[in-house]
Amino acid sequence: MKTIASLRIRMVESFEEFKGLAGEWERLLATIPGHSLFLTWEWLYYWSKHFLSDERLRILLALDGHERLVGIAPFYLRITRGLGPIPVRELRLLGSETVCPAYLDIIASERDKRAVCRSLYRYLFDDARNEWDLLTLSELSAESSTLDLWNELFQEAGKVGEVIATTCCPLIRLPKEIEPFRAGLGGTRRYTLQRKAKCLHRAGRIEYSRAASPAEVEAAFDSLVALHQQRWNGKADGGVFAKEVPRRFHREVVRVLSERGRVSLDQLALDGRPIAAIYGFVYGDTYYFYLPGFDPTAVPKASPGLLLLHHRIEQAIRDGLTTVDLLQGAQPYKLEWSTGRRRLVTVRYYNRHARAAALKLCEGAKQAIKILVR
Repeated sequence: MKTIASLRIRMVESFEEFKGLAGEWERLLATIPGHSLFLTWEWLYYWSKHFLSDERLRILLALDGHERLVGIAPFYLRITRGLGPIPVRELRLLGSETVCPAYLDIIASERDKRAVCRSLYRYLFDDARNEWDLLTLSELSAESSTLDLWNELFQEAGKVGEVIATTCCPLIRLPKEIEPFRAGLGGTRRYTLQRKAKCLHRAGRIEYSRAASPAEVEAAFDSLVALHQQRWNGKADGGVFAKEVPRRFHREVVRVLSERGRVSLDQLALDGRPIAAIYGFVYGDTYYFYLPGFDPTAVPKASPGLLLLHHRIEQAIRDGLTTVDLLQGAQPYKLEWSTGRRRLVTVRYYNRHARAAALKLCEGAKQAIKILVR
């Protein structure tokens, strides 16, 4: 298989130029089987629009000799105070904060990935060496070839990256028909679901619905926000929609993605009043379970949130999808439904200069102190 001899790296630092990448970005993603919704231009552009200022964009494009886009490193620069008064400049993947990211990555086909990673590595440690201290690749699939290729490059130079966090995304592999899925639940769980459904039916008239058109999705989203906040109001972090910026981001990305049929907002109503909702996405052959909301006072013995999730899983089977991805978090209810898991890994690399070395020593000292005081 022919590989690319050399690539040119170009940096995108403005939202105007980022906006103009939409078509090329989508064409490149189309060459990568199994990529996630969270690598799409829409998700990352609107995340950047709401959570970043213009001067923090550091998107690196890998171009071949014909100026064809073959790779994207969707980075941004975060400034923190890791060394007291000295700012620490950290390169991170777009979308890696606030919105429960998953499956972030450097974007390139497997055919070109080695050449793209090598060119990015040379650029970061030569041309851009004085512009960053840390490089954090967040929430990559543990199966991503990027991890192996990047670590290989660091080992060649006598350095290694360090894993700073791991998590998992529980999955449900879907059969082609409903009956095998129900049989796989086991007798105890089927009985529990039937009992809860009967309890809810006794409480009144129930209705399951899914918003389809952009107008329906917008109205359903307001209901989802209200239900989600009923559960989180009064708690320490206040829930996903407690702050204005995340609310604005989700509202806009829902509007944009619903126009492409990628948003799924499902509701369960009791006597015409929504008591549970699920905010999710359909992309490729996968349904992404993103965020639930429910009224904690509405027939709690019936667990309406659980019944709605069960209904949504069966709907995914009817729609011909192959996977329900429950996304980040090993909560017990997710693990009970799941038939498998995808591991996510966050890896950090240090630049080759004194400030990065000082930061590494400082972090090592902090860890040592934690060990001593435990």
